[in-house]
Amino acid sequence: MQKIILDTDIGDDIDDALALAFAIMSGKIDVLGVTTVFKNTDQRAELACCLLEALGQTAIPVYAGIGKPLLQSIPDWEQVAASHRPRQIEVLKQQQPSIQPKPGRAVDFIIDTVMAGDGDITLVPIGPFTNIAAAFTLEPRLAQKTKICMMGGAINRAHSEEWNACCDPEATRVVFGTGVPITMVGLDVTMKCVMGYEQVKALGVVDRPINRICFELIHLWGGDNPEPRPTLHDPLAVATLIDPTFCETREMRIEVETRAGHPRGATVPMAGEPNTSVCVAVDATRFMDYFVKTLTT
Repeated sequence: MQKIILDTDIGDDIDDALALAFAIMSGKIDVLGVTTVFKNTDQRAELACCLLEALGQTAIPVYAGIGKPLLQSIPDWEQVAASHRPRQIEVLKQQQPSIQPKPGRAVDFIIDTVMAGDGDITLVPIGPFTNIAAAFTLEPRLAQKTKICMMGGAINRAHSEEWNACCDPEATRVVFGTGVPITMVGLDVTMKCVMGYEQVKALGVVDRPINRICFELIHLWGGDNPEPRPTLHDPLAVATLIDPTFCETREMRIEVETRAGHPRGATVPMAGEPNTSVCVAVDATRFMDYFVKTLTT
């Protein structure tokens, strides 16, 4: 089984919760821990605990991580944070999980777990990359002990301002500069993985706790839309660990734009020695069928 640490901004887009459920229900991923990032990290950690309890996985530790970008003086940070209230947190009013986030810091958990491992742990960041960048900054030896499979970035200019990369451009730049092996599952492929509402309903008709809470979270995320159709950004990153043939990759050198006046956080292909395996095509139908089957059987 693939050992991973899932680093997530669960509570914003619905795909984080679906990725967590998918990873565990696949039977092929060993989730060693969940860490949360971006703004309300304590509440995000509580939401992750709700999912884990519904999955019957109460032994998996959850740690709240860093809520602000590495450079907290970024002038538009407060505006970005204020405009992005995670609707799914509302489920905490009804759910009373028996497990709670662990005391301690997410970054310490990441460092300690990876450094104690045998080099077989993959970091899977599916939110902004602040925790991951901080971990590598504090412990550069992580680059020899792990690899990264991230949801983030894009090489298509139409998608250049991808959320995870742009929320903390400096952290994104740090991660791509570590020398650690990176698989980038970006908007170039994830935007092709949009669920139909019939697939959403198929998740909801299964009578068990995780399906009920996922169905509720999908509709909380969807707001006034009676037939929300999530895009499976984060589950695709998990799926590439289970079956790399879901995506076609190309070796590229990716550099991150951080200059003022430019699309900060953009992941730009450049000439030079490759540092990233970039997903450039996806077998979306096969992946989505596998995803739905995993969550309904």
